[in-house]
Amino acid sequence: MNKNPNSFIKTISYFPKDYLLIILFILLNIQNIFAEEKIQRLESKLLNLPDDTVKVNILLKIGEHYCSIDNDKALMFLQEAFTISTSQKFTEGIGKSLLWQGRVYYYKDDYPLSVKYLDKAKNVLETTNELDALAFLYFAKGEISNIRGDYIHAMEMYKAAIQLTEKTGNLKFMSSYYSSMGMVLLNRKEPEKALDYFRETLSLKKVIDDQQGISNALTCIGKSYEELGELDSSLIYYNQALKIRSNLKINRAIAGSEYNIGGIFIKMGKYVQAEESLQIALDNFIMLEEKTGIIITNLRLAVARNYQGKTNAVRLAEGTLLMAKKIDNPNLISLAYKTLSDIYFFNNNYKESYEYLIKHKNLQDSLFTADKERLLTEFEAKFQSERKDNEIRSLIGKSKIQRENNILLTIMIAALVGAIVLLIFLFRLKSTAFSRQQKLMEQENIIHAQESEIIEKKNLILQEQLESKNRELASKALEMLRYNDTISIVIEKLEGFESTVNKNPEESKHIKNIIYELENQSKQNIWNEFDKIFKNIHSGFYNKILEICPDLTATEIKTAALLKLNLTTKEIAAITFKSEGGIKTTRYRLRKKLNLSSDESLVPFLMKI
Repeated sequence: MNKNPNSFIKTISYFPKDYLLIILFILLNIQNIFAEEKIQRLESKLLNLPDDTVKVNILLKIGEHYCSIDNDKALMFLQEAFTISTSQKFTEGIGKSLLWQGRVYYYKDDYPLSVKYLDKAKNVLETTNELDALAFLYFAKGEISNIRGDYIHAMEMYKAAIQLTEKTGNLKFMSSYYSSMGMVLLNRKEPEKALDYFRETLSLKKVIDDQQGISNALTCIGKSYEELGELDSSLIYYNQALKIRSNLKINRAIAGSEYNIGGIFIKMGKYVQAEESLQIALDNFIMLEEKTGIIITNLRLAVARNYQGKTNAVRLAEGTLLMAKKIDNPNLISLAYKTLSDIYFFNNNYKESYEYLIKHKNLQDSLFTADKERLLTEFEAKFQSERKDNEIRSLIGKSKIQRENNILLTIMIAALVGAIVLLIFLFRLKSTAFSRQQKLMEQENIIHAQESEIIEKKNLILQEQLESKNRELASKALEMLRYNDTISIVIEKLEGFESTVNKNPEESKHIKNIIYELENQSKQNIWNEFDKIFKNIHSGFYNKILEICPDLTATEIKTAALLKLNLTTKEIAAITFKSEGGIKTTRYRLRKKLNLSSDESLVPFLMKI
């Protein structure tokens, strides 16, 4: 058995920031459970209320409650609030109903439509004194930018939210905005800067005596120290959070703290203590029937037991894999594959390790494809939504015309009473019609301007998405590089092991076959998978470069594709299993065949194709 756990400690690093966020999300929204009874009382109260501002405020409160719980139900209440507010000319109600509808579409993962509603709400709320609502709107836009990976814009939105909240003195909202800024910095791998914002969050939570908020802030500070590698400091803050959560008797929060503490103990090499903490977390998750918590805790528990040399580690990880498959969660299944691969690698079972690693990689590739299909679905949903809005506007227009016709008929009947009344009504009718026509022309001009703006924004979104896919493709190439490095390490270890068994020809032959299979599979499959993704994003690149120079070889085309991603000669050599000198020679032939002058650079030329 491998006696050096440092070679395996990376197992803990991939134990998921995403799953920490899942646990924090559960903790931040736990109050929804206790608010359910109050919301049901408000719903029953609606039946006896007239259509006024009081009813609007209750509808908004109910819609806000269901925002992240039941999207369709939330939209039903919020749209009713919008309708009543519009009829009552209640500006505050109009702005807030649009704001929370935008928030609902955020939870439905329809980010373009969410931004559309938030922009409409911004135009309304800026005319009111509802600074807290406007601050929350900026926060909501920041959350969307954070999800999309636009961290710069997210930070700008959070700062704007804090500036408005400073005017109202709402410390509860302000502390949440500081916490969000800290999470952005953690995502950007800047834990030192994130600490400043989490400490500010902690101080504000202490001022308002929000014990649960204090425990969450302490957890975030502990996570920042964990990212910095200061494990002792991280453990101190995790334990402080656990103490508060134990006093509050919130089992979900206690489980999350024990899970984090178990991870720190593993990194410290204190595997017995790690197993104890993780067992407490597991017991709580089982009691709460939190399947995601059970799965991620079991996988981390398997790692701790494996380090102790316990034989049931593999059995626990395999059983957890079956549980992840049962709830059909691809991310958890992928995590289980990776854990099993590392456990088998730690125990020198390279064949099983390689098989699980391949399964993990294939599932990650399928998740990447699913994300692309989800993006297309978002575009389709947006198109359907806009078409529905057009149909509604058309129906409203027809209804308006019908009402005008009824008014006209009434005027004509009344005009029969006398010529003088008829002349007066005709004069007023012509004047009204002329004024209405002018207003319609003005409205049409406004609509055309808005449509042009929407088209421009669509083009910007498409450009951003193309750039995002290019970043993903570059990331995929670097992942291939790391994957090849991993395969090379495995091959080197196998070759070293093979030299120790030369006296047994059958074992030596078996190991050589494994080495050959690893080399053959990695050389062939890696490029095929990359080439498939590259064609999906840059579908016309190969045709265009062959039009420019039809006599390019396959190796030259492959090198050109990797150069288009701005990869270095060293990275390309590692991916294609060629020497750096060979790659430089290929680059020289490419320049010559493409007829580039000495002043023209090869990489920018390829990136323009």
